[in-house]
Amino acid sequence: MKPLTLLIILGSVVALSGCELAGLELQRKYDYDEKAGIYSNELKMTTMEFIQSRPDLFSILEEGIAYAGIESSFSLPGCTYMLPTNTAFSSTTAADLSYFQTHRLPNPGYDPQDPETGDSTLVALSLSQFPKEQVKQLLLYHIAKGEWTWSNLPAEPTWYDTQATGDTAKVNMYLMKNSRSPTIAFNDFETHYKVPVVARTTNLRATNSSYVHVLDSWLLIPTRRALRLE
Repeated sequence: MKPLTLLIILGSVVALSGCELAGLELQRKYDYDEKAGIYSNELKMTTMEFIQSRPDLFSILEEGIAYAGIESSFSLPGCTYMLPTNTAFSSTTAADLSYFQTHRLPNPGYDPQDPETGDSTLVALSLSQFPKEQVKQLLLYHIAKGEWTWSNLPAEPTWYDTQATGDTAKVNMYLMKNSRSPTIAFNDFETHYKVPVVARTTNLRATNSSYVHVLDSWLLIPTRRALRLE
């Protein structure tokens, strides 16, 4: 073997080892769809089955769905599911603005005259601690009507109807370019608590002809002012 060739091979091995030592793992292998000629994004299960298969991500969401009695809504065809992870509900990091942190519950044992009774509010531990209708509308708001993904979303925030009730139950989505690769952003409007919410994982295809996007944040229903209805 020529010295130059050997040097190149050794250099490649060192570079690869350096990446692994620095904590940068090689991208894991995904199933390849030979017919489509692209990496497969097929979940091979319904949205509800996907939620049930990942309790590490969706145990709070699954519990909330059962509490609100809307299991069938998470197996609808032709919809776009924006699934909040456990982080979206229960993260204790102030910057994350989780649902439980921003919707604290009254502390029944609080006495303003007694410091030992703690704070006037408590952080919820479960969606079942909130009114059932509140949880129902929150979760239905995270289901948009229509199939929206990389192939058909515009580059500007656009409003879409959701399964929640009310004339403000609309979500905006758009294809957002960042420094690494395109992604999908949600609810990019002025009064949203986090502008915009960016998907953790996008473009997953469920067997019920719906798309799934995974979020580490929850989405706030817009006001009439945000929708320019007043």
